[in-house]
Amino acid sequence: MHAVLELPATVAAADLVGLRAGAGALALALRSGAAIVAADLRTPAPGAPDELAHGDAAVALAPPRDGQPPAATVLAHAAATEELLDRWRAPGEAHPTVWDERFTAGVLGAALASAARGALAAAGVERPDHVVVACANGRAASAARRALGSDGADGELERLTGHTGAAHLPLLIADALDRAAAGETILALSGADGADAFLLRAEGAPGAGNRAAPVRAQAGALAWIAYDRFLRWRGLLEISGAKRPDPAPPAAPPSLRTRDWKFGLVAARCTACGTVTTPPGRACASCGAVDASEPVSLRDKPARVVSYTVDHLTPTPAPPLVVAIVDVEGGGRRSVQVTDLPAAGIAVGDLLRPTFRRLSSSDGIHNYFWKARPEAA
Repeated sequence: MHAVLELPATVAAADLVGLRAGAGALALALRSGAAIVAADLRTPAPGAPDELAHGDAAVALAPPRDGQPPAATVLAHAAATEELLDRWRAPGEAHPTVWDERFTAGVLGAALASAARGALAAAGVERPDHVVVACANGRAASAARRALGSDGADGELERLTGHTGAAHLPLLIADALDRAAAGETILALSGADGADAFLLRAEGAPGAGNRAAPVRAQAGALAWIAYDRFLRWRGLLEISGAKRPDPAPPAAPPSLRTRDWKFGLVAARCTACGTVTTPPGRACASCGAVDASEPVSLRDKPARVVSYTVDHLTPTPAPPLVVAIVDVEGGGRRSVQVTDLPAAGIAVGDLLRPTFRRLSSSDGIHNYFWKARPEAA
């Protein structure tokens, strides 16, 4: 993320891991003014009860920029920590082990209540306008919602997305800010290894601070996929694919040399003729001028499909693979893998948007680069 956003080396970046990572990152961000990206990919065993109750998500929360007002102000944070043997995954195991939620619901419920009381008391608020609860233990979450007077909107969203692990608390906060009017308070609770409670006050119109589509709109636009395809994406179902060699893993030296292009999608614009060269090089692809270019980012620029091909024999986990030649808005032509395809596929002239994704994995190394997704997706 640090490289993709082209941040200077003096900007610190850190990883947090675990079900409580979303709450932990938010607590750290409040003290440092940092942005957080919370993402999770849940891995219950096929057929496990949790399989239908979990989902994957990624959420970014960032401070306001360019003089814009904040979407919310955090009024208070309180926490309660408990040592619980409720879910764990030993090193090398593919799936977590989970105790029956009845055994830990009471402890988690008490921790959630304690943290909620602490946050409300610290802010001097008697009753919040909105309550959201992120807790993988459904019994504890339901009890907390009833005790705090939740309208159940967070539970409705969870039925669409599943519990999204470390991303769930930021996801529920983003959804609450889509609904909350200016001045209304939001009590956001996270139950994992204890509890965290954040009391926020919305500062603008509903959804004013959202830089993407509303959370409910995104959740409602999810596309159904076949169960066998889901298992193949997860690496839980192996089938005999095309007889092709695996892709070569990325090597450290070329990845370092080309990091601006690989991570930031920074191309080169010729200062002599204006042509954009992708990938960037010392010589202009049009006029041949050497060392006469300036960097130009294509990260946020849409592109139009010029031509495309569909490869049904790709060694990727779930063929087919669609590769398109695109003309980038403002200059530049490149080949790009297309992802998040609609059922109807794509057509020449379609508008695509860059999206940073994993290309392949080989020798235990994940290789990331910029794919593209249809604008409608």
